[in-house]
Amino acid sequence: MEPRLTQTDEALQKIRSRIIDLTMAPGSRIDEPLLLSDFGLGRTPAREAINRLVAEGFVNVLPNRGGTFVRKLDLEEIGQIVVAHQLAENVLGQLCNLDDESMADDLMDIQNRYEKAVKKLDYLLITALNEDFHLRIHSSMGNSFFFDFAQSTHRHVRRLNVHLYKLESAEPQARDEQFSRNLREHELIIDAVRKKDRSVLTSLLPQHARGTQDRLVRILQSKSVPGFSVETRLADMLASGFSKE
Repeated sequence: MEPRLTQTDEALQKIRSRIIDLTMAPGSRIDEPLLLSDFGLGRTPAREAINRLVAEGFVNVLPNRGGTFVRKLDLEEIGQIVVAHQLAENVLGQLCNLDDESMADDLMDIQNRYEKAVKKLDYLLITALNEDFHLRIHSSMGNSFFFDFAQSTHRHVRRLNVHLYKLESAEPQARDEQFSRNLREHELIIDAVRKKDRSVLTSLLPQHARGTQDRLVRILQSKSVPGFSVETRLADMLASGFSKE
């Protein structure tokens, strides 16, 4: 039986989800009065929730602006997310434990739920299950320090991906093709895990991570997608520097 969540834990999950799905927009203010009124928290749990969001990197305390704000999703931020994501998946292919006998079945279970979420276009659930998929492989490494890094990275990748999915809604066919690509690559990852084929994983996992980068470049270069909130020169940076092995 799983331990019961505290009031702070429950509120933290809701707030984190609102940040990831962009209900709480990047750069928006988040403070105790908001948490008290919107989430019914007391002052102490509200402060604890804010402190934990700061620790997770979702909000920043900015004394010069007199408050706490949801972390921005600008040019520099996106570049850092892309680089961290690439690093996490490169290391994962090299160090995951292929003797973890239950991993392939666990991944298949997540994949089945992921496919259903894709059909419903439930972006928050899609990104949550994608995080679960990759963290299941990370858990096989048995390295708590790197797992924490991977978890933090994937949470921020979730927020970026939700933003991309919403932008892609202007091009449903392209969006659906990208989701089909994700599903196919997940299947290839599961097959490689089942066969204990590290050579395939060391190539496939970084390639799969570049899917987020590829989506971003395509959106930035597309004339049919409404204006994006970062400078378009990011497309050239992603297509060159960030994609180098």
